[in-house]
Parts: sequence; C-alpha cells; structure tokens
Amino acid sequence: MFAARFWGSFATAIVLLPSIAQACDDCAKCKGTGWCTKTVQVPCTVMKTVTETCYREEQRVETVLVPKTINVEKEIPYEYNALVCVEKVDEQVIEVKTPKFRWVEQEYEIMVPAKDTVTKVRKRTECVPVVEQQTCIEDQGCWKIEMVATASCGGCKCTEKKVWCPNPVEVTKDVTVMKEVCVEEPYTCEVDIMVPYKKTRKVKEYFTKTETKTIKHPYKTMEYRKKTKMVKACIPECVQVEQERTITVKVPYTVEKEVPCTVMKTVEQSCACSCGCGV
Repeated sequence: MFAARFWGSFATAIVLLPSIAQACDDCAKCKGTGWCTKTVQVPCTVMKTVTETCYREEQRVETVLVPKTINVEKEIPYEYNALVCVEKVDEQVIEVKTPKFRWVEQEYEIMVPAKDTVTKVRKRTECVPVVEQQTCIEDQGCWKIEMVATASCGGCKCTEKKVWCPNPVEVTKDVTVMKEVCVEEPYTCEVDIMVPYKKTRKVKEYFTKTETKTIKHPYKTMEYRKKTKMVKACIPECVQVEQERTITVKVPYTVEKEVPCTVMKTVEQSCACSCGCGV
C-alpha cells in the first residue's frame, strides 16, 4: 500500500513537472534537468527467522548422600563406683531429758452430725461432630499408550496398549468424626455432714529439762569411691551412604520459526528541484 501511494505521487509529480519549474543551465543541483534525487527511509515488512527456547521434562537418576547411623566398637573410659573400707569417728551429741508435767486447760473439738445442702457436679458423655485433618495416599496417576508385542506379529512391538501409570501422592483432607465430650452438670442435694463443737478440759502438759552430751564412736564403714577403667562399647556414628533416586528435570531446546518484522529500507526518490530557477 505504501509503495502504491509513493509511485502514484511520483507519477503525478512527473505529469505536473512542466507547469512547476523550468530547468536552467546554471543550476548545480539538477544540472539543467529540473529534478533532484534524495535518499529516504521506507518501511517494509520482511520475514525474520528467530530462535525460541522451549522445555521438555526428562526422568534422570541421580546419586545422593544419605546419612546412616552405624554402631562402631571402641574402647572408652568407664567411670564406676567401688566400695572401699574407711575408718571414721562419729561424734554424737545426745540430749538427756527429765520428764515433768503440769495441769493446763485444753480446748478440743468433737464432731456433731448435721445436715447441709450442697451443689455438686455430675459428668455425662456426649458425642459431637469434629472436623479433623487426616492424611491419606491418593493415586494421581494417568493412562499412557505403550507399544507391546503380540503373538501374531512375531514378537515386535507394534500394538498399542493403554497402561495405567500410578502416582501415589500424600494428601490431607478434612474428615468429620464423632468424638465423646465430657459435659458437667450442676445439681443440688442434701448431705450428712459433721460439724465441729468446741469443749474445754484439763490435761497434763509434760515438759522436760534438756541437757546435751557429746559421745565419740570410732567405726569402720564401706564407702563408694570413683574409679575408671577402659571398656569396649558400641558407639553409634553417622556416616554418609550413596543412594539413587529418580528426579524430573526440565531440559531446554531451541526451535526456529519465521515471524513478520517491519524494517526501514533506504531508497532513492526523485523530486522537483528547489533552486527556484523555473520561478
């Protein structure tokens, strides 16, 4: 469309040329022709090849280090307590007491039966619905088409067969269960109680005259003393072992395709001379 408009305007300029300007012999631009040439930028659409990066999933087996606990037999120091005979002297302070008494008034209580109204609480069990989260294994696999061999084709894999590929996934779901709940209910009842009743009586109050005396007792006893010896023991140690596991990775690959692109093209265009010699 742009090219059609350009060449249409160019043809109009050529038709109108005799009426616009007259060529002169002294013009250095048009050299006596009355037309000059200039360079312009014209947009045009071209097909361009571009490279696009895409990804595909691949199964790969990688080796990882997994911690493992093993028992290693080593000699370690063992501290224990052993009985040792020790001579000691026990200093005992004794008290010599002489008993005496005097009459004193003593206030005491006796329990008298009575009635009382009390509020008690009794418990009963009710089942109420409770929403809990439970973890279960859900198969989120898919059907895949595989090529298998049949007896009629001589053992070559040329028959399609739909095979289920399991994918167990651990999911958490809300489950409503009935749980027993203990409910407390208050109630009022009359009970038999014992009420204290105060009385006074005369009793003997004993007291003593105390004297102290120190007595020494030599003796032998067995006491524990700490000792150390080397013993063999299995010590757990953590080591790294290799383990293979299958992982899914995304592998990039490139795809070439052609897309339309607008570029500026340099062309030469003829136009009327602007020297004014034909005016």
